[in-house]
Amino acid sequence: METRTKKCAIAIALVSIATACGSGSDPGNSNSAADGGGSDGGPDAGNDGGTVTSGCQGIAVQDGASINGYTSDVYAWSDSSCRPRTAALVRNNAADPGGTRGGYLRLFSYEADGQARQCVGEPGTAWNGWGYVVNHYGAGAATSHDVTGTYRAVLRGSHHSIHEFKLRLSPGGPVDVTIHWFFATGRSNPVYAITHDASPAGADTVLADARAPYGNLTFDGITNGQSDVAGVGWGDRYQFTTTGSGPVTFNSPWEYTRSNTVPYVVMWSAAADAEMGAVQTQTSAGHLSGGDYGGGSLANCWNRTSSSPGTCLLQPGGRLLRDFLWPFQLNQYELPFVTTSKRIAWGTTFGAVGQRSYQAFGQSYVGYPYQSYSVYLVLGKRSQRPTDAQVAEVAATTGATLSATVGTVASSGPGGAGRTDPVEYSPAGYDPVYGTWVVIAASGATFRLDPGAATLLNPVFRIQGWTSTSPPTRVQLAGRDISAGTDYFTTVDPSRRELWLTLNRNVSSPQQLSVQP
Repeated sequence: METRTKKCAIAIALVSIATACGSGSDPGNSNSAADGGGSDGGPDAGNDGGTVTSGCQGIAVQDGASINGYTSDVYAWSDSSCRPRTAALVRNNAADPGGTRGGYLRLFSYEADGQARQCVGEPGTAWNGWGYVVNHYGAGAATSHDVTGTYRAVLRGSHHSIHEFKLRLSPGGPVDVTIHWFFATGRSNPVYAITHDASPAGADTVLADARAPYGNLTFDGITNGQSDVAGVGWGDRYQFTTTGSGPVTFNSPWEYTRSNTVPYVVMWSAAADAEMGAVQTQTSAGHLSGGDYGGGSLANCWNRTSSSPGTCLLQPGGRLLRDFLWPFQLNQYELPFVTTSKRIAWGTTFGAVGQRSYQAFGQSYVGYPYQSYSVYLVLGKRSQRPTDAQVAEVAATTGATLSATVGTVASSGPGGAGRTDPVEYSPAGYDPVYGTWVVIAASGATFRLDPGAATLLNPVFRIQGWTSTSPPTRVQLAGRDISAGTDYFTTVDPSRRELWLTLNRNVSSPQQLSVQP
């Protein structure tokens, strides 16, 4: 079994954390995996149709770090530009200093213009970070705010890690919730995957929506005297965006005219040149997101603008859509009071949790026993439009194809975080739970990813049936040997017989990858 010493450090100046690399020990709460890797050499010189970024470091974890008294597991990894990012996940087994019960992201840091930008739970709110579970039902809401649960490391590898929270809520009946945070070397945006399991309550007992991930994070990097929210947007069947320079008020102009396939939400600060977004890992055709809270009346706003709203319901005395019509919860319920609220959440229709059949936008969907979906957390400079880029990346998967000559492409897999029931993949091999491509090995694997007319950035593959406890002895791209730690990054999970592999390439043309144990 090959092991690798990670040459990096976590440094979060805000809370003065510094730790040497390596996975910390946390008995009873983590599962370790054998790690693959190699020397951090220069870029591969082969003409393989892609580009490579050198200098990526592996994932480092500090277990049980104190973030100003918030006991957290801190993940540090390299993004798509091989620059450092960190995420601190607050443990959910006890009360935290802010009066909630953990199970959320307290701090996120990344580089902007060569400087660390640190985003923390927004001061002065009841939400100490982002990633809370919120289910509205009837006249009330069930939240993870005051619920104790459990946490563990599902996967702990040099380049791929999954952190789990579990808890039980009661939005009209008991619902078990599983959350997975997925981090990968070479990926800027971690995945938040959630499953609501209403089977403990029984069919058609619960009639709730789902607004997780929910919370407030100072994405502008300012903890005191925060900047105004300059704009908000979302994507359902159309793309909504406020227009003008901001700040966003109920009198802000808007347009809602461009068609859309990938659900997302976004909020930005012009003064800080910062934005935060959440982007679903699959299209609306694969999973509907966005709540039909107006009982169909949101459709009156589609393909409209504030200058020509037609019969779209508007906020009294203003030009913006009526607050309850918004398919995703953002800052609409804070707008009457402040223009700085960094509230960002998700949205689904009532009945999405607990009902065997519910209606949304004129169609029928199933919300029992499971409601599962996954989103990318996007943080970056507004001028670089990182949320738009992630939307385009997800949209590109619909036109991509995966085929195999050694081994087979997986046709199905678990339908969500913490689930074992198989759900058909569409397209074949694409797993929306973690946004990965899945191949079943046959004494190794040789497969071809065709991105179609788009580009896929640093695709992550999961090779099942990996019988070795060590990383690959040879990996070839387009028939040429490529190097571990530079051209690709691996993690072996022997307990599940899986090899995780991130290809460090912008794939803009068909590429064949051969992986040998």
